[in-house]
Amino acid sequence: MKVLLVDDEPLTTESLERYIDWRQLGIFEVKTASNGLEALELLPRFNPDIIVSDVRMPRMNGIEFATEARERYPTIKIIFLSGYSDKEYLKSAIHLKALSYVEKPVKLEELTAAIRESVYQCQSESANRTLTRSVIRHRILAKLMEETVSYAELRQEFGEHVPAFFNKPVRSMAIHMSVIPESDAKLKESWHTEIADRLTDLVGGTNGSECFSGYADNDLLFVLMEADIVSSADFKETARNSLFSLNALYGDKIAFSIGIGNPSVMHEPLRNCCLSSIAAVRSQFYFGTGIVFSEPPAESRRDPSAIAAKLYPDFRHALRSDSALEAGSLVEQLTQEMRRERDPEIGRVKNAFFKLLMILHEFAVEKGLTGTDSLQEEKFIWQEVGEISTLDSLSDYVTANVQAVFSQFKEHIAVNARVSTVMQYIKEHYSDKDLTTRSIADNTYLSQNYMCALFKKKTGKTINEYITEVRLEKAKELLRDRHAKLYEIALAIGITDPNYFSSMFKKSTGFTPSQYRERM
Repeated sequence: MKVLLVDDEPLTTESLERYIDWRQLGIFEVKTASNGLEALELLPRFNPDIIVSDVRMPRMNGIEFATEARERYPTIKIIFLSGYSDKEYLKSAIHLKALSYVEKPVKLEELTAAIRESVYQCQSESANRTLTRSVIRHRILAKLMEETVSYAELRQEFGEHVPAFFNKPVRSMAIHMSVIPESDAKLKESWHTEIADRLTDLVGGTNGSECFSGYADNDLLFVLMEADIVSSADFKETARNSLFSLNALYGDKIAFSIGIGNPSVMHEPLRNCCLSSIAAVRSQFYFGTGIVFSEPPAESRRDPSAIAAKLYPDFRHALRSDSALEAGSLVEQLTQEMRRERDPEIGRVKNAFFKLLMILHEFAVEKGLTGTDSLQEEKFIWQEVGEISTLDSLSDYVTANVQAVFSQFKEHIAVNARVSTVMQYIKEHYSDKDLTTRSIADNTYLSQNYMCALFKKKTGKTINEYITEVRLEKAKELLRDRHAKLYEIALAIGITDPNYFSSMFKKSTGFTPSQYRERM
């Protein structure tokens, strides 16, 4: 889209040109004029979609210029700038159906919002004008994708909207589009119809040939041309030029890839030609976007599930052998084999990596690193895998998960070792009357808070509870000796108060030490 800035103050136009992010708004060309007369002369050559004009200017003011512009270009969008709150000017602006009236000094946020709304209105009006043609072409392409249909059947259903060259050998390119998440929501609402319409201008007329372009769905466009008129080399060059032009126009909002299929032959369904171009463009999964794939992958391919199945036993072995390096190497091996095969059924490739992740999850469950709700985990992993758009990203995702599990496993082992050290120290020193969490922490080289929190997390009990448990078990053993005095047993397990020992023992077992001894 194009914007014309009209203001007799150069500082204003220069500032607006420099500080507004025009491309992000969908504006690709901006020109300036210093007064209404100069702007009027520029109109037929520049043909702007939006005018941003000051009101008070020499020679011809903004209202006079906008009146002339509106007569010549009824759909043009007008935004007025003014340092005056003059009711007459406001009335004139309303009469001219100006989209907005921004007071000076201009606030960039306010003007940017007005321009964004103008862009949205322009796109909506453009979409409405071309909607009928776009929808019909979409339905033709959808029909071709859904079923094998003859030229005569297409003509019967869609009439003259079906070009005559559909009855001849045809070349097809499929254009895949991935919208960048940061793009403005309003700008994305009609982008597939807008780009489909622009494609006719971008690629039409190669060697004087007719061009049929349209969208099959929100992510996929097609360009079809007559094979007898456009050579294979010319068609590839057209695809490269189209990719360059699309990137120049929309590259900050959309990532493009193009796939060229095998040309159709006489009496062969046009559907086959279109499907082969889809198979070609799906190679972007393996090699990334911004590429023209000039041929579909070979038809003789190995099944991704069969390729992966051979690696699964080795992957399990690598996990159980504590070899993160070998497991990562197997993921890379699978990645390279999948890239060589270029299976256009991307879902089958994702499923092969998904099974690797489920094997990894099984390993994590075995080692006590995660919960056992495999069904919930399976749903989560499949959703994550489904959203990944390239093979490299999928490989990185699996590799990152392998590394995370091994890191967690090492930490798990280390944690268990720390807890075991604490337990062993307590078993060796339970008879020490001065045994405390502080003394245990000092002698196991752990901070007291960390040790207590870690022990509780891993065992479900506090350290003091465990000390009591160890002491009571030892007391039960000592009570077998009927000659041992109760106060001697209490001292032997680190308790100096016999009454406290009896109370603690009864609380745990339900019997006093004497009653317990009698029942033995």
